[in-house]
Amino acid sequence: MVQHNDSDHTVAPQGPAPKPAEPPKPCSEPPTHFHPFRDQQECDLITQAVNYLNHSGFYWGPMEADEAHARLAELPLGTFLIRDSMQANVFFTLSYRAPEGPTSVRVLLKGGGFSLAGSKHTFTCLFHLIGYYIASPKKSLSMPYRGDAPQSLQELARRAVMQSYGKESIHQLPVSKKLKEFLLLYPFSI
Repeated sequence: MVQHNDSDHTVAPQGPAPKPAEPPKPCSEPPTHFHPFRDQQECDLITQAVNYLNHSGFYWGPMEADEAHARLAELPLGTFLIRDSMQANVFFTLSYRAPEGPTSVRVLLKGGGFSLAGSKHTFTCLFHLIGYYIASPKKSLSMPYRGDAPQSLQELARRAVMQSYGKESIHQLPVSKKLKEFLLLYPFSI
């Protein structure tokens, strides 16, 4: 409840003066429904993944499975998106359009890497996991679902530079170190 101070009403303090409230301590991890990190390596992996995902266009954040499946239902086979898992011990879920219809698979964080539930393959980067399943002979993933939200001009320019020059040539471009880091933000372009 919000209390208002009226200049007409002054209340004398009763008892000793209260101590000033301590400012909140900075939190290195944002509040979340996820379990706490086990170690710094796990925290770094998730932080990097979220940074990449926030710029990818196919990360939808907190989204229920039903909504993800409804979005993917009429799209081509292999269309996929990443969303937050609704399960407290899992960070992300990969939802994609399979031959039998939309399906979702938990993305597990184990042994210092990411893997899909039921898979024996583990990857140090979430984008390497996605790249592996895009390139696999089964072709379970083919293209990301970015929805109707347009990508930023900054992101479109980054993709155009990467396509024109390739990852290997970025270090030779006559641009600032900060811009080179942004251009190399992703392990590969999706």
